[in-house]
Amino acid sequence: MTRLYSFYQLRVRFISALFFICSIAILGKMLYVQSFQAADLREITLNAGFTERSVKGSRGNISDRNGQILAETIKTYTFWVNTQKEADVNAIATLFSEAFNQPLDSYQKLLSKRKRYIPLTKALNRTQCLPVLEKLKETKGLQCDVSTSRYYPFQNLASQVIGYVDRDHKGQFGIERRFDPLLNGKTSNLKYNRSANGTLRKAIIDQHPTAENGADIQLTIDVNIQSILLDALKRGMKKSGALTANGVIINPFTGDILAMASVPDFDPNTYEKYDVSTFANRTISDSYEPGSTFKLISLTAALESGMFTAEDQFFCENGEYQIISSKIIHDHEPHGDLSLSDIFIYSSNIGLAKMVDQMGAQHIYDYARKFGFGIRTGVPLPSEAPGVLREFNEWTRLSGPFVSMGQEISINTLQLAVAYSAAANGGYLPTARIIKNISGNGFEERDYSPRPVRKVMTRETSESLLAMMEEVVNHGTADKARIPGFRIGGKTGTAEKFVNGSYSSREFISSFAAVFPTDNPKYVCVINVDSPRYGLHWGNETAVPIVKDIFERLIINNKEFVPVESKPMPQFAHTKNIDKLVPLLSTVNIIQKRENTVPNFLGKTLKQTIQEAKDLGLLINPVGTSGRVVWQSVSPGELVDNAPACTIKLESM
Repeated sequence: MTRLYSFYQLRVRFISALFFICSIAILGKMLYVQSFQAADLREITLNAGFTERSVKGSRGNISDRNGQILAETIKTYTFWVNTQKEADVNAIATLFSEAFNQPLDSYQKLLSKRKRYIPLTKALNRTQCLPVLEKLKETKGLQCDVSTSRYYPFQNLASQVIGYVDRDHKGQFGIERRFDPLLNGKTSNLKYNRSANGTLRKAIIDQHPTAENGADIQLTIDVNIQSILLDALKRGMKKSGALTANGVIINPFTGDILAMASVPDFDPNTYEKYDVSTFANRTISDSYEPGSTFKLISLTAALESGMFTAEDQFFCENGEYQIISSKIIHDHEPHGDLSLSDIFIYSSNIGLAKMVDQMGAQHIYDYARKFGFGIRTGVPLPSEAPGVLREFNEWTRLSGPFVSMGQEISINTLQLAVAYSAAANGGYLPTARIIKNISGNGFEERDYSPRPVRKVMTRETSESLLAMMEEVVNHGTADKARIPGFRIGGKTGTAEKFVNGSYSSREFISSFAAVFPTDNPKYVCVINVDSPRYGLHWGNETAVPIVKDIFERLIINNKEFVPVESKPMPQFAHTKNIDKLVPLLSTVNIIQKRENTVPNFLGKTLKQTIQEAKDLGLLINPVGTSGRVVWQSVSPGELVDNAPACTIKLESM
C-alpha cells in the first residue's frame, strides 16, 4: 500500500504541477490580451461584424412654380411567377384580373405555361399596383422585384423643357441634361451591421447618417398654363396641317417662363417609342425669319431716334414700290398715305422701307442688337440657337429695309417673347427665367430674383407700341384675336421659308406675338407655326386663333379678368375705320360661358370630382384610387362639348 501510494504520488504531483503551470500560462495570456491587445482585437471584432457599401442618393425632384412634381425618382414593381415551383395560380390570376380590370382567362392562359419566370406586369408605380402589393405576402408563388426609375407624372406636359433620364441614368435634353450633375445624388460609403447569418442591418447613424440626395429644382413653369398652351398648340397644328408648332408664355415684368411647349411632343416615361425629332425644344432650338413680328423693333428704333412721331405720314405707293432698279417690294393691300402707327397696324413693307431710308439702316442694326438678337438669351436649357444677325459692315443697300420687315435675320421664339416683354413692361428687356429655385446637394443659395438686362425704350415709346398693337387686333392684321370685352394687342408675321437656297412660295412660317391685357400686361405669348397648309399660311389664320384660344381659357380660369363694358378703347385720330369698334360682351355672357366649361378639379377627392363631372356629362378616368386630384388632362375652362372624357391623377396629400 505504501509502495503503491509512493508510486502514484509522484504522478499526481506531476499532473498537479502541470495543471498549475498551464493555468498560470492561460491566466497570463488572458491578462496580456486584456491589457495590451484589447484595442487591436476590438477593432478586428468590429470589422468582422460590420460591412461597408457604396450607396447613391436619389435623384432630385423637378417641380413647377407651385410645387407640383414634374419629375421624381420612384420605386417600381415588377410581378412574376415561377410556375415550375408551387404557386396558387388561380388566386394569382383572380387577383390580377380584379386589380387591373383584365379578363381572367388571359392570366390563366399565361400561368398555364411551365416556366421559371413569367412576368405579369412590368415597372408599375405604387399607386398602380397597390391592391396587389397588399396581398403579396399571402399569395403563394407571387414574386415581386423592386427597382427605382425616373417618373414623369404629367407625361407629355413640358416634356421638351424637362427632358428625360435614359436607362444608363443620365439626363438627356432639357433640365435633366443641363443640371444632370446637380440632380444626381452623391455616392456615399455607408456602414451596416452584419448579423450572424450575413444579413445587413441598419447603417451606423452617428457615422454616416444617409446617402446624400440630388438637388431639387423648382421651375417657373405653371402646370395649368402649360396645359392650356400645349392643348392649344395641338389643336392649332391639327387644324392647319402644319409640320410643327411651338409657343411660349412669359411674365413680361419678371421674365418668368410660365409655359413653353413644342408639338409634336413625347412622353418621357416611354421616350424610346418616339422619334428623336420630338425631343427638341423648338422655342429655343429652331431659328427662323420672323417676318412682320420684327416690325416692333423697327418702330422702337424710329420712335427712339427722335426723328419721327407716330403721326408722321409716308406715301405707300398704292402697294408697289421699286426700291432699287432690280427690286420691287409689295404690300399685302394697297395703301396711299399712312402714318407711322398705321404702317405698323396695317403692316406696310413699303412705308417701313421709306422710313428706314430716311432714318438710316444703322439704327435698325443697333436696336436689333440692343434687343438681344443674334445672341442667346442665356436661359439655362441646352441647344439654344442664337439666331443670325450679320455684322453691320456686312449689310447691303437692301439689308436695312429687309431686316426692318423681318428678313435677312433669324431669331428663336423665346428671343421674340423677351423683346415684346420690353414693350409690355415699360421699356426694360427682362432676363428669361426658367429656374425659380434650387435646393439641396450642397448647392449654395442664390438670388433668383428677376433682373432686367437693359433699358431699350422709354415708357412713352412702350405705351405708344402697346396702343398700336391693340389697334392691330381691333382693326389690323390680327382681327381674329379679338375677344369682346378684353383688351389684347399683338403683331402677326407671315414669312416665306428659306428652302434649298431660295425663298419658297408655298411654305411659310406663321407667327403671332401678343400682349394681354394691354392696359395691365400680365402675359406675353408668342406662337410659331411651321409650314401650315397653303391658304391657311397667314398669321391671322393659324397663329392668331391659337393665341385667342389660350387667352380665352386664361380669362375663364382667372376671375380677376372681367370684360370692359364702359371703358373706351384707346384710338388714334389718324386711324382708319374708327367706327368699327368691337362690340363688348356683357358680364352675364362671360359667366354663362364659365358655367359650360370643365371645372378645376385640383385638390378635390375622387368622389367630389365624379359628382361635379356627372352634373356636366363629363366622363372621368382616374389614375389612382385615393388622395386628391393633382392633375387633370383637360384644362379648366375648356368647353365640355369639346371634352368627352378627362383623366385625373390622384395622390395622397
